[in-house]
Amino acid sequence: MTRPLRYAALLAIPLALSLSASDAAAQAGKKKPDARTQAFGKKKPGGKSDPKLEEAKRLFDEGAKHYGEGNYEKAIEAWEMSFDLSKKELIFESIANAYERLGQPKKAHEYLSKWREAAPEEEREVLDARLKNLSERVAREEQQDKEREEQKRREQEAKEAEKREAAGSGLPVLGIALAGAGAAMVAGGVVLDVVAVGKRPDEAEACRAVGDRQVCRASDEDAIKTSNTMAYIGDVLWITGGIAAAAGVVLIVTQVTSSKPSADATALRITPVVGPRGGGFVVGARF
Repeated sequence: MTRPLRYAALLAIPLALSLSASDAAAQAGKKKPDARTQAFGKKKPGGKSDPKLEEAKRLFDEGAKHYGEGNYEKAIEAWEMSFDLSKKELIFESIANAYERLGQPKKAHEYLSKWREAAPEEEREVLDARLKNLSERVAREEQQDKEREEQKRREQEAKEAEKREAAGSGLPVLGIALAGAGAAMVAGGVVLDVVAVGKRPDEAEACRAVGDRQVCRASDEDAIKTSNTMAYIGDVLWITGGIAAAAGVVLIVTQVTSSKPSADATALRITPVVGPRGGGFVVGARF
């Protein structure tokens, strides 16, 4: 190789290296366009603008401003209106980012999934990684929510058990009151019946049959009516008292047995019985 050719070759090498370095620098300095540019593109000078699209851009910028200020709810609201006007799916990614900042991974996953369906192929791998991370966060939060609900349920059951135990440990006041009142009414009714029998004159001596009628002396007739009235009131009292006393006993037994539950607990049943000639109650037990 002649000397001039060698000099030319030596000069060509630095020039080629310089061009390669310039190209690499240009590639390195090339940035991915921002979300607004990706969604709406650059404005063409002298081009006719679409009022609807311009409003969508304005709303997108408004949402970006709110997002930068930390007002994520307002950012979401503005971006959703921007999407309604423009139908640009890339806006879903911005909404997902805002929901993620709000600590709502479930909503973030929902909107990021919408953008993933329309995203370019080269972005889907990154989006899939984000979606996986969000899914894991959602699963953890749902598990934590379940654990909190279970803890609340256990605490509520414990409180109710304490209330039942406290109620069962006290005296069965209502049952005792009913049983006592019923016993008093039974006693009063029996006393009235006894008094009525004592005040009732002997009908064989005080009355006589006249045809198909029973005619009594006026003084004895008043005594008979008074006796009948007292007997009627006495019957009502002791029958009602018996029912009240039975109900009181049932309440007492129920409270005592419920405060000390046992598989071998005695089952007591009291049934009031009322008939045309009197009344009472039947007591049954199962051991």
